[in-house]
Amino acid sequence: MILSKPVNKIMTSATQAALWSLRRYDYYVNNSIVHLRNPTFYDNPYPTYNILRKRGTILPSASNRGWIVTGYEDIETLLRDKRISSDLRKNTFIMRLIKYAAGGIEIPMLENPTMLNQDPPDHTRLRKLVASGFMSRYIQSLAPVIEHRTDQLLAQIPQHATQFDLISLLAKPLPAIVIAEMMGVPEADQHQFEHWSADLLGLSEISNPEAIKKAVQANNDMRNYIAQLTAAKRLNPGEDLISQLIAAEAEGDRLTLNELYSTCILLLTAGHETTTRLIGNCLYLLLKHESQGLAARNSDTLLVKALEETLRYEPPVQNTLRFVHEPMAFRHVQLKPGQMILLSIAAANRDPHANHKPDTFNIHREAINHLGFGHGIHLCLGMSLARLEAKIALQKVFQRFPKLSLVAGKPQWGSNDFFRGLVSLNLNIEN
Repeated sequence: MILSKPVNKIMTSATQAALWSLRRYDYYVNNSIVHLRNPTFYDNPYPTYNILRKRGTILPSASNRGWIVTGYEDIETLLRDKRISSDLRKNTFIMRLIKYAAGGIEIPMLENPTMLNQDPPDHTRLRKLVASGFMSRYIQSLAPVIEHRTDQLLAQIPQHATQFDLISLLAKPLPAIVIAEMMGVPEADQHQFEHWSADLLGLSEISNPEAIKKAVQANNDMRNYIAQLTAAKRLNPGEDLISQLIAAEAEGDRLTLNELYSTCILLLTAGHETTTRLIGNCLYLLLKHESQGLAARNSDTLLVKALEETLRYEPPVQNTLRFVHEPMAFRHVQLKPGQMILLSIAAANRDPHANHKPDTFNIHREAINHLGFGHGIHLCLGMSLARLEAKIALQKVFQRFPKLSLVAGKPQWGSNDFFRGLVSLNLNIEN
């Protein structure tokens, strides 16, 4: 049955009210909710995460219909456990919420999820097909392309400018351009993927039906575009990743058309959002900690370590979801099938059992333990590309602007619970 808009609006409003009540229950009874939509939480969420972790590394959550996990070792263990699923279709609460919020719009991504939301054997098969496009040797061969694109973007800064915004000028467009080129998207269409991928993040805003509806529409628009592009590449294949996936399908590797579309959407989106935030977060931290910033400018080794420390200290991906597939005992609790588990990567990275003085940004630390790219079978396929893009982007910025500094004022962080990054990063230029 397709819900009419008025009915859907009532139901989503009721869902929002229910979620708010459950959050209040968590806050006052369980003492385990991350926040109550307090705007200041997004300025610095880590004190809250630290409080949660001290209360227990696994806590009940009524609003999650399950659990919140904050300990580093616990999250590593759960991400390897085959009894824990990535398939959101196993959680009726999430499925119902998305359908209500979509307001009757067709939602192909629920019936045909990406490999990020699939379990073995389907996940294994899809990842194997895509992995060839992310082999280390090939990724390193992209360095000249990334350097060229970075130079082009930085050249847009007017010669006599005194300031520029790193996010809008470089951090957002660069990853979108690079992954679109890898996929074989024509240059004239590449900018569109910035908007689609930004809208798709709304799917993580569980209590915001408008954001979810916008995300569903963006997914459908991207899917229609990929379908047309795929049809064209069947007639004129190239050396791009989409053409490789088509060839794999033709060789009888059981890649369905829906899987092809979903995989393309995942790569185009995931290949953009995390890297954008990594570039912005790292540069902000290096400029905020001047002595470390100076050290990273003068040492490629320390610049690489700065990126890893950023993935630990200000991870672009803050949280991820999993679902209980089988009844199981974990630590002191019993997990039941269908329950949602929010794995707090941001909290785990600040676990003192994993990192010494975790609330200190330190690119000189000997060991940097983080879950910034995940863990286990869903370890980020594009992490080598993200690291390379971020390293080149920061090198180019430092070379072009040796006296770069932060514009005075409070930084504006985004307000998404799952992805953390700066909305803008205004920088002073001293030529």
